[in-house]
Amino acid sequence: MLRLVIEVLLVAVFLYGCGDKERIAQLEQKNNDLELALEAVRVKLEKSASKDRFLIEKIRGIKARIVTNLGNVEVKFFPEKAPLQCFSFITRAESGFYNNTQFHRVIKGFMIQGGDPNSKNDDPFDDGRGKPMVSIPHEFNDTPHLPGVLSTARPSDESAGAGSQFFIMHGAKSHLDGIYTAFGEVIKGMNVVDMIASVNTKRSDPRLRDRPVKPIIVRKILLYR
Repeated sequence: MLRLVIEVLLVAVFLYGCGDKERIAQLEQKNNDLELALEAVRVKLEKSASKDRFLIEKIRGIKARIVTNLGNVEVKFFPEKAPLQCFSFITRAESGFYNNTQFHRVIKGFMIQGGDPNSKNDDPFDDGRGKPMVSIPHEFNDTPHLPGVLSTARPSDESAGAGSQFFIMHGAKSHLDGIYTAFGEVIKGMNVVDMIASVNTKRSDPRLRDRPVKPIIVRKILLYR
């Protein structure tokens, strides 16, 4: 912005020396138009930030109890880091969207992944491919992916946004930092995460090698303060 203004002024000085006052006026108008456009963008961003602050306050203090057939996992959220992702998870949990889904992908020492609506059906080969109607913009942040961190699964194409799928870290994986949206962490029930991550998987079939032999069901997700 500053560079553009300087360029405009330098050209204006040069043209003034040439006596081209009309051209100077045109450049000044162009600069004024640019300032107005930038101000409009600033106001828009300010309104967006205000909306985020409202959203943060609305969901601050909410926690979730993920009820599974192996026990409960309780998490808290990071609305200051990822308000949209937190709101998305909370809204879906409240509506019952996650009821009877599965942790369809578990890798010991890495993470356990769930939240796919396709995991409710009898076809294991479409798990991980389910896409809800609403796609959420990424909110990459500085939260490290340490054991217990709750993060959002996403397609390999970053521009596609995130859906309903999430994962809970079982190990520390710094290569995920800044490219996946961490939005919460386990506050109780890490032993259940350990149990889920350690179950036997269908390694006899390469396509299902990370899928538990016995289904790990998310019966429901309860919200509380």
